[in-house]
Amino acid sequence: MPRLSWENIEQSKKARLLEAAMKEFAAHGYQLASINRILDAAGFSKSSFYHYFDDKLDLAATVFIVCAEPETKLVELARPDTADAFWAELRRSSIERLAKLETKRLEYACLIRLANAMLTEPDLAARVMPMFIPGRMKMLAFFERGVELGALRKDLPPATQMALIEAVKTAAYKTTFPGDTVPTDPEMESFTDLIIDLARRICAP
Repeated sequence: MPRLSWENIEQSKKARLLEAAMKEFAAHGYQLASINRILDAAGFSKSSFYHYFDDKLDLAATVFIVCAEPETKLVELARPDTADAFWAELRRSSIERLAKLETKRLEYACLIRLANAMLTEPDLAARVMPMFIPGRMKMLAFFERGVELGALRKDLPPATQMALIEAVKTAAYKTTFPGDTVPTDPEMESFTDLIIDLARRICAP
């Protein structure tokens, strides 16, 4: 993660570097992104870059965290009273979270490209996944409520069912959007509906 000096950097300089990095990762993905192009665009020297970051991985993780902020602030989930209300609320929250990301086109494209990279870059995934823990705990409580309502099967722990859905989502994403594709808004909404449907098929009693 960035060094302590990154927290004390002048805000305008921080904004320039973050924007240049977002554009580079959004355009080229993680593997093909060039630190030199980022520094040229932001007006940074190499020595100043390494004053704040260790390497490209460090910068990519920082940029991902900035772009994913709407995703980490999990949409408040209403407490459902029926099994149907559970699935309706799960879809509503998923679409609302997606809509928050879609309002920031550059951040959205950057996030998708770096998320794709995490499928093959475990070090990058390890750097950013802890930020999702609070949201995952809220979702786990929601899944526990789903079990109580009979929306979810009782023979598997809620955490296992969440893990199954996440695994299916990853597999479906890789096959639906092969390579380093950045889906359109309608494609992502359709994909969300696909995952909800698959989740019901796997986890509903």
